[in-house]
Amino acid sequence: MIKILYFGRLRESAGRRAETIALPEGVTTISALKHWLNTAHELDGALDDPSVKTMINQALVYADIPLSGDEEIGFLPPVGGG
Repeated sequence: MIKILYFGRLRESAGRRAETIALPEGVTTISALKHWLNTAHELDGALDDPSVKTMINQALVYADIPLSGDEEIGFLPPVGGG
């Protein structure tokens, strides 16, 4: 099972802070997972925004990493403030 964490505005868009799922068939990489989640949660491509950072097991990743199905994935949008 894979645990997915949503932070900031993504938590509001997805309607949840976290979820645990089995990887759907054919979803074997971060980009495939983002595409599937964008569709499943009607996120209008929010996870494809280049400013959204991806973490796997609490480490930032910058490439399309293969998934084994037992990771913790976090999606972090930019933080605004003033």
